[in-house]
Amino acid sequence: MLKSIGIGAELFHELIESNSYYVDKTKFIKTIFEENTSKVMLITRPRRFGKTLTMSTFYDFLALDPKNPGDAYRQEKWFAGTEIFDDKEFCAKYMGKFPVIFVSFKTIVHQNFNDAYNQFATLIYKLALQFEYLATSKELSDKQKEQYANLINYEKLADRTDKSFLTGSLQTLSCLLEAHHKIKPVLLIDEYDVPIAKAAHHGYYDEMINLISPFYNDTLKTNSYLGRAVLTGCLRAAKESIFTGLNNLMVCSVLDSGDADISTGIGFTKEETQEVLAYYGLSGYYEEVRSNYDGYHFGTTHMYCPWDVMNFCNDNYRKLSQDRNLIQARNYWINTSGNDVIEEFMGFIEPDDVDKMQNLLDGEFIIAEVRAALCYGDLENHDINDFWTLLLYTGYLTFDLQYRSSNKNEYRLYIPNEEIKDCFKSKIMDFYKNDHVMKNSTGNLIKGLFTGDAGVVEDNLNELLAKYVSIRDFSVNAPKENYYHGFMNGLLANGTSLIEEQKSNFESGNGYIDLIIKSLKNRGVIVILELKQTSDENEDKFLIAEDAVEQIIKKKYADPYIRRNDIKAVHSYGICFCKKECTVVGKKLK
Repeated sequence: MLKSIGIGAELFHELIESNSYYVDKTKFIKTIFEENTSKVMLITRPRRFGKTLTMSTFYDFLALDPKNPGDAYRQEKWFAGTEIFDDKEFCAKYMGKFPVIFVSFKTIVHQNFNDAYNQFATLIYKLALQFEYLATSKELSDKQKEQYANLINYEKLADRTDKSFLTGSLQTLSCLLEAHHKIKPVLLIDEYDVPIAKAAHHGYYDEMINLISPFYNDTLKTNSYLGRAVLTGCLRAAKESIFTGLNNLMVCSVLDSGDADISTGIGFTKEETQEVLAYYGLSGYYEEVRSNYDGYHFGTTHMYCPWDVMNFCNDNYRKLSQDRNLIQARNYWINTSGNDVIEEFMGFIEPDDVDKMQNLLDGEFIIAEVRAALCYGDLENHDINDFWTLLLYTGYLTFDLQYRSSNKNEYRLYIPNEEIKDCFKSKIMDFYKNDHVMKNSTGNLIKGLFTGDAGVVEDNLNELLAKYVSIRDFSVNAPKENYYHGFMNGLLANGTSLIEEQKSNFESGNGYIDLIIKSLKNRGVIVILELKQTSDENEDKFLIAEDAVEQIIKKKYADPYIRRNDIKAVHSYGICFCKKECTVVGKKLK
């Protein structure tokens, strides 16, 4: 019987106890805790790559049983059969041997500082309660027991008039654990940067930094009681000064081309992906998985997104015995958290950068400066290099391993796979459907079309051209007319409150109309559009637009409507596009 697939399971021991499929990453424990000598390590990876499962694996392997210190019975049950279990010398030294503090900040996502502060205090309070044996420890002094009592006093932790209880909480807990066990504890902080990211997004960034900077300073820099610390997150946020003076911090980001053992520790390699597919009988669908979920680079290593691979298997392996035609590579990434990255910047992107966005959607690459230590607080400045950096670190983009530049911070970036390209398209579409500038300009454009005002049409269309990233056929060899045809179709599709009927490439008269729309509010008003384009900026776009109107007349596109008694007015427009500009000529035919 096949193992189950633990979709959404983030705890190692739960996967093992439920007999779920597990890609053996246990060697990573030795890589981080013995082969790596830095006291504090920060590992940054995109979301849905298994950061929390990795930290849970560390915890389940290292954490001692306070009731039976030195007894590794739980670990022997969980890790039997894994690669790390075969390393008896390492297991004897590390397995079940340390007090471990494990906390995740992924839930601090609130819209205001007060709620975020309270959630922070709640997390620390619940964390401290996991060590209740400290309250009666014979190894602690009365003063130290009083300190523990403060850690499980929610009112003190949540008191904003004296933040020292909260900012110093993990240092205090480290001190008490070392005093009780005579062993320096290990600290695991998952999604360390989520509180900062959400604070920047919701407008209380400065308040959060004033809390979290001394918290990390007390926890990681001045904490002599701490043995080792590992943090995970999406970005290396060094400029926030939250790690100021922390000289023993080692950072492993997606760009770091160091030890391959570190690069492959989080995420699936090609070989691991193939093994999973083979186990579930889906080897024949490897190419679909590769094109949809492959393409990431961590350091010099090629990686797949585990969330996608496991979801693909979960959705499709039963269909092998049912109907194989139903097997498909769906988009699993788009509905996970964090898709507000694009919306943060879309309204501020300049026309030149819109072209870069289009290049990415066309399957091409862009050259951009990547800021290794991106500051969340700087995002409000909407610097385009911060945008490309954000897209790289959050998984929307990856980088070319072979590209070398005289500027060491310059990289060749591209969309890693089809799934992410679909995310891009969807998010851009959603942005423009909901963006008030888009709605206003589109509304004015359509009103201008129905009233015969070519000037209004041209002004609003040019404004939209400067900002709009088209969603089009991604064949780079496709005719430019297809691009602008899709562009106009997309715009008009957003004007459903004004348009009763819209047709594209519609047969009429002696040819095919590019676009024809019928007014919803002004019954009996028809608009016919003929679209042209030129790549030569020196050409007379007005003359080309005039020729387009003449084409409508000569080929009698409007004649069937002119003859109809229920049609009150027919407006014709010739539009000549040239890159991000256009010229519009209009003529009323009835």
